[in-house]
Amino acid sequence: MSASFEEGKHIAYRTLTIRNAMEHIDYKPAETCGTGSATYQVEGIAFTLRDLYASDRNRRLNSLQAELARTWTYLDEDLPPRTAAGETADETADETADKTADETVANTTISDAEYQAFISYIREHRLSYAYSDIRRLDHRSRPSDRVVRFADIDYCGDGARPHRLDVYLPKEAYLRGDGDIPVIFNIHGGAFFYSFKEIQQAYATVLAERGFAVVCPNYTLAPGGDFLTQLADVSQALGWLREHAADWQLSREQTYLVCDSAGALLGTFLLACETNDALASLLGTPSSGTKFNAVGFVSGMLVYDHLFDPEHPDSGELFSSLRPMFRVVMSKLAGTQYERTSALMEDIAYPPVWLSTSTDDFLEEDSLYAAMHLRRLGVDHELHDLRSRNGRRVPHDYPLMTWDSGSAQLNDAMVAFFREHLTPRTTLTSSV
Repeated sequence: MSASFEEGKHIAYRTLTIRNAMEHIDYKPAETCGTGSATYQVEGIAFTLRDLYASDRNRRLNSLQAELARTWTYLDEDLPPRTAAGETADETADETADKTADETVANTTISDAEYQAFISYIREHRLSYAYSDIRRLDHRSRPSDRVVRFADIDYCGDGARPHRLDVYLPKEAYLRGDGDIPVIFNIHGGAFFYSFKEIQQAYATVLAERGFAVVCPNYTLAPGGDFLTQLADVSQALGWLREHAADWQLSREQTYLVCDSAGALLGTFLLACETNDALASLLGTPSSGTKFNAVGFVSGMLVYDHLFDPEHPDSGELFSSLRPMFRVVMSKLAGTQYERTSALMEDIAYPPVWLSTSTDDFLEEDSLYAAMHLRRLGVDHELHDLRSRNGRRVPHDYPLMTWDSGSAQLNDAMVAFFREHLTPRTTLTSSV
């Protein structure tokens, strides 16, 4: 283990290398940032705020912005080639099928045209999402002197990027050698095809600053895998957490689940597999034996009825646009009561649930639906549904916007809810 800190008048430099995990970010003092000329660095890529704020009327990333975006997501490097001018979608699909069979959603049950539309949707929206996120990179990447981050831990054993996770520890607890830090298992959103764990860095940091360890896993992004592939990934990461908790000073008895956006649907099915053996068998995802003390759903995608009933509202048109990645899970649920979200919820042994949404959140209806059914099921829950005031938006995934003053109140509320559900300590734990 090695750590070095060097403070200067004009630059603060921090390198942390622990157990083969590295965080390396250079910063100039905050007071110089307003000019836009301060130089930052992420993964060896230098940039200024002017680079982040440079805009294109067509919402396109420039070459530097694209390079930076690839530090937190795939853009097109995992996608089949574009359809060439004058070439049919069928011809392109035939030529790329053999190359992508092991890396993409199996397209044997969908038409080539539908598969190409699926790929085009992912390509277009990754670029659009990255264009919106690039302006926030300096905030998302800023380290905290109250948190220690262990990056890129291989939870699967294959070294692949989709199978790495980060561990964030409250620095004081880490230095004291606490052996039972309560831990949040965090499943990120991103519409199933966008972003890796790096997108959560600021959010995980503020939760760790509030006294909780945070484990953020990657999972296979579409089209590299379908919904059940992603569920298997997060389940395996949870199993890693349960097996290695003591190695990282984490408590196996004080475990919480936090999911945002599309990650909430993965989290819901993970809860199903963890609490119901029949559902675990149906979905092919065995339980890790984890008992969650409480769950936090942030702008959650929580209702999937549109997959089986087109009359039911779609979630931002994601189910209809990404239908190929749900084909396998649909085949398992078809003809069962689980074609309806309410039936699945009834068979999940929910721990206490905290939810947040807003009137500006395109998934607000999902949170309201879930809260209504949790009430009917008698599950302890707390719902925060905010509205915009005087033109100030409260966007989708607002608690993750940690640079905005209002997000702190929501994060404090979730942590307070979690603290209410800490298990009383009944045994002694030695420090490490």
